Amino acid sequence: MNERSGKPNIRPALKEDASSIAEIYSESILMRDSTMVMDVVSPEDMRQKLAHLDERETVLVAENEGYIAGWGIVKYYSDRPGYRLACETSLFVRRSLTGKGIGSAIQERLMKSARNSGFHHVLVRIWTQNGHSIAMHEKFGFTTVGVQKEIGHVDGNWIDVTVMQCLLSETD
Repeated sequence: MNERSGKPNIRPALKEDASSIAEIYSESILMRDSTMVMDVVSPEDMRQKLAHLDERETVLVAENEGYIAGWGIVKYYSDRPGYRLACETSLFVRRSLTGKGIGSAIQERLMKSARNSGFHHVLVRIWTQNGHSIAMHEKFGFTTVGVQKEIGHVDGNWIDVTVMQCLLSETD
């Protein structure tokens, strides 16, 4: 892992991690291949996100020797009460470190966190062109629910999004 060795430690994010989280997220925002967020985020944006999580939501980071390699979030799918048992996960890894198992390590812990927080249904939305992410989520029991055609519009291009779900009772 870029002169860092071993499996990353996955832990809850601290406010001190906000700069690294913002940097990693902004890499993906600028690449225009995995998020519908168009403007880079600041460390202050991420500090605010961390400060306003609900008790059932969490942000995790993958750390190796003090270096943040990636991050992920478990957040409510919706604020409507009928969806209280449904959550969404997202994760982002430093571009220089993709393909090294960091995303899988983060997703494994996100799934555990979702289960421990009493969620039953986990949803992910992935750009359809991102076959690596779709394949990684399949390893965790996610199945494709459908593809939302041309739901996003980024830099003049239509984006299709694959919606995947995992029912936690089916992966126990």
